[in-house]
Amino acid sequence: MVIDPFSLTGLLVLAIFLIGMTLIVFEAQLEMDKFKPAMFMMSGLIVIGLHYALTDPNGFQYFLHAQSETKEELFGLIAFMAFMWMVVELLNERNVFTALNGYLLRKGLGARGMFWATGALSATLSPFLNNFTTAMIFGKTITSISSHPRYTHVALCNIVVASNSGVWFLGTSTSLMVVLAGKISIAGLLLLIPSALIGWLLFAATLQLFYLNKLDGQQLIRKVDASESRLKPGGAGLALVGFIAVIGAVLCNIVLKVGIEFAIGIGLGLVALYSWLLTRLGIETRWHEQLQKVEWNALLFFIGIITSVACLNHVGWLSYISRLFELLDPTLVNVVLGVASGVMDNVPVEAAALMSNPNLGLDQWALNALMVGIGGSLTVVGSAAGVMAMTLDKSYSFGVHLKFLPAILVNFLGSLGIWYLQFQWLGLGG
Repeated sequence: MVIDPFSLTGLLVLAIFLIGMTLIVFEAQLEMDKFKPAMFMMSGLIVIGLHYALTDPNGFQYFLHAQSETKEELFGLIAFMAFMWMVVELLNERNVFTALNGYLLRKGLGARGMFWATGALSATLSPFLNNFTTAMIFGKTITSISSHPRYTHVALCNIVVASNSGVWFLGTSTSLMVVLAGKISIAGLLLLIPSALIGWLLFAATLQLFYLNKLDGQQLIRKVDASESRLKPGGAGLALVGFIAVIGAVLCNIVLKVGIEFAIGIGLGLVALYSWLLTRLGIETRWHEQLQKVEWNALLFFIGIITSVACLNHVGWLSYISRLFELLDPTLVNVVLGVASGVMDNVPVEAAALMSNPNLGLDQWALNALMVGIGGSLTVVGSAAGVMAMTLDKSYSFGVHLKFLPAILVNFLGSLGIWYLQFQWLGLGG
């Protein structure tokens, strides 16, 4: 049973969603953490509850069922994010990522070398660390060595796009949501490696050719003392255990069909046990403190957004997305959703696509994950990586990011072209 979207209830739920999304889009200008409007958007539940209380008490059974489904979806998403975040924090405590940055600095790479090194590492590590954390790690490297604001902007843009290219595993919220919804397997996501990585390479080459090369002859980076960027005792072993834990979680999911959120939880247990063992051996790791460093504002944002999208679905608004897939070419619709994710943030766009539940094959769900994931790079507010870039460098704004839009479109259209070649023309993975 679905409430008429053009009824008073349907319009009120839509209004709450639009008000909340407007506040989220302008979070930087308003200096408001986006979890606050996201939690407000959950008030659509009250509107729907009042509708049934005043007009149709028998409809409460449908309302309760819808809430039960939303809770199930949220458990998998929040559990995975929290568990993975804890793994990253345990590694961070041993200076694993700081040591990696220190290694890059000690190698004495020039401006171009650091541009490509931080971009390549962001593209290869973000699928496992998530785009937000990756942008933070390597964004800090760039802001610490850059002596030219233009170079900072070019390198940060590279890191944002590279971090969002982690759609081929679980590096973006988009890919995680598609997997947890059962629309595609992790093995299916891995088929996106060519599209994601080649798309980033085309973008980075364009960025260097038309933007970075214009800075030749100027002092772009400064020498930084990297002596403190050393791996702490036990860090190498913990990094190895962390790597094994993540790979093991993937294999358990693919081979044994263990839910990825449970599998990564088991991996967290292994990493935490090894950290405890280091403590018993006299190496203080403060692992208890690290486990508490989960960014709850980010998790609350997901809870609010997905619940509000579920409200839109309950009053029938998402049925129009499903109809679009039926009336138009699914490839075109997925491209449009990718563009929308750059404006609205990829989480509500992907949640809407999943809850509308269109009948798509593996190739189109893979394209959906790809387009909505990398589409977040089109504007700086479209992804968590972009928001992190603005946080690290206050001069990196919406307008600055848009100056690189031609190169970003190379990434977007290049990845789309590789997907078409792989899935439609060659028929690989279809």
